[in-house]
Amino acid sequence: MVDPLEAIRDPETKEQLLWLRTNYGTIVEAERLGRLVKGFKSQKGIYKPARSSYALWVRQTLRGVYPDEDPLYSPDGSWTYRYSPESRDGRIDMDLDTNQALLRGMEDRIPVGVMRQVSTRSLSRSYEVLGLAYVERFDGRHFVLRGESISWEEVPTPEQLIAPFHPFEEAPQRQAPQVRILRDQRFSTAVRKAYHEKCCLCKIGYRVRGRVLGLEAAHIIPVSDRGTSTDIRNGMLLCRNHHVLFDEVAWTPDEDLRVLVVDDEEFRQSARANCILDWEGKQLPNLPDRPQLQPAVEALRYRLDKFQSLR
Repeated sequence: MVDPLEAIRDPETKEQLLWLRTNYGTIVEAERLGRLVKGFKSQKGIYKPARSSYALWVRQTLRGVYPDEDPLYSPDGSWTYRYSPESRDGRIDMDLDTNQALLRGMEDRIPVGVMRQVSTRSLSRSYEVLGLAYVERFDGRHFVLRGESISWEEVPTPEQLIAPFHPFEEAPQRQAPQVRILRDQRFSTAVRKAYHEKCCLCKIGYRVRGRVLGLEAAHIIPVSDRGTSTDIRNGMLLCRNHHVLFDEVAWTPDEDLRVLVVDDEEFRQSARANCILDWEGKQLPNLPDRPQLQPAVEALRYRLDKFQSLR
């Protein structure tokens, strides 16, 4: 699939959308967004540049009057977000230029940036950049936005469907390093969102000045074995401590997501201070709320076979 941004002729619009895509999942202070994102200082809700037929971005504020809903994530990292159209005199008015701009984007498959204000104790007004989305439809009350998947060049699976799990990537193609880096970042962000920014084993999730620290997205089927980086179900969110032990096959979840610890006396002695032994035989305590986002059985079996072969 050709990158949809290649069809955008205006270089400034293209650059802005690329920035919003690249910063998928990051939290940015409003002051900085005002310097980087066109129209952010002057416009709330839907922003349509003066000489454009399409909306460039939408944003939701914590004190907004519109009943917007939280994004709903899918295994491919895409998300569905219902965004309220703008109103006049308290009523939805689809003739407003801003609403028309989103409808034209829907017809022509032009993406729009999405930002949501977040509550942080240590930062001034900040927004999470959800990335780019396409308007799938207008349901009479909301614009239904569908976010790009981890692999933004692939069409996201429709909202009502769950894509089959493909555990392995195809033979690697020649790919620019920055493309691979961006995709890995998007995989990490999607896994982090699915696990509510806490380690799935110890439930630790550090925050410093609004940033989440010490957490990493672990591949269940390793990248070195061609494990997929485009599906949340091949990932688990771990603190660095438990990620290192996972990569060294000191522990693994079984098919029922119960913790197995290697039968190695030296390790078990050294791990007395680690909560990993407390969870042996028990199910991982922090898993995605939606079963569709939890580790795929095929990936767990692959990891379990590797664990058992090294015991």
